[in-house]
Amino acid sequence: MKDSQALQRSYNTVRTKWDPHFEWVVNHSSPWTALAGPVAHSAVALVGSCGAYRMSVDLPFDAGNYYGDPSFREIPRDTRPEDLAFAHTHHNHMYVDEDPTIGFPLTHLRDFEEEGRIGRFVDPALAFSGYLPQPRQLVEQTAPAAAARLVEAGAQAALLVPC
Repeated sequence: MKDSQALQRSYNTVRTKWDPHFEWVVNHSSPWTALAGPVAHSAVALVGSCGAYRMSVDLPFDAGNYYGDPSFREIPRDTRPEDLAFAHTHHNHMYVDEDPTIGFPLTHLRDFEEEGRIGRFVDPALAFSGYLPQPRQLVEQTAPAAAARLVEAGAQAALLVPC
């Protein structure tokens, strides 16, 4: 009962403060493919939703947009953590500003590859900004394009890192 009340309060808050037309997205199914082999032999992609971007290369996500930014950024796997910034206004930046690997663990995936915990760390990693009260474009256009990019890069699995 507590969870349903909390969800209802969240729903009411979003509709009152930000978007009077907000509706929950209801997923009736989930595409699922079992991993063909052990993770130690699999190509693993990194996908994060903390709004990571390369400061000197990429445009930041449009964090000020009322409806969010449904685009994604390709982040090369060899990007240094200190070259990342986070354009997402709906999470506390205290920890990712101190240690960017918390929100986008590039170095950890490189280490996992080197240690044999994963077969290969896919290049590029993908970054999203997780705030999207109207996710239609993400669901219908951006996510399929991002998934196709990861398949093209040889990904067999993805590590999803939310904010």
